[in-house]
Amino acid sequence: MGKLIRLLSLLAVVSVVACVTINIYFPAEEVRSAADKIVNEVWGERAEPPATPPAAPPAESKPPGSSYRLDFGPAAAHAQDINVSTPEIRAIKEAMKQRSTSLFPFLDSGHVGIGADGLLKVRSSDGLDLRSRGEVNRLVAAENADRQRLYQEIARANGFPERAADVQAIFADSWRQQASGGWYIEGPGGGWSRK
Repeated sequence: MGKLIRLLSLLAVVSVVACVTINIYFPAEEVRSAADKIVNEVWGERAEPPATPPAAPPAESKPPGSSYRLDFGPAAAHAQDINVSTPEIRAIKEAMKQRSTSLFPFLDSGHVGIGADGLLKVRSSDGLDLRSRGEVNRLVAAENADRQRLYQEIARANGFPERAADVQAIFADSWRQQASGGWYIEGPGGGWSRK
């Protein structure tokens, strides 16, 4: 009888421990803040700050995704600050900043626009000579490659490498919001409009 009680007690403990929930917290607001800062650094004075800052999320009494059952161990892993100062990230930002002055004329003229995914797209090559067409294609390809590397590096440096697409989506909003007036922005349906 004593062995049966010990066995049932052990099963009860194993059952409780097996129900431990670990929520991996994706720090969307921290990434958004970092994205706004990086876009502003890359575009410098050309960047327009958002008209209204995003509202702070309401305080919650419990972390998202948690339940009222008793959880043992770490209930959630929360990131305090986003690391955007690794040597790789700094190098990417510097390359993008250097390239931006060459991109601005093409963004101003409407030859290049900001896609819905936050990447640059050549909208039109009308009026460009052969040399300028080659230059705009080279600039857009280099910029997009650096943006993709930036998103992947931010996700990797902060412990959520599988969330690079989420980082890109947040940056896409920031690129569109901070675009200068008159630049073309691609809508969700693929149509273009001037900011």
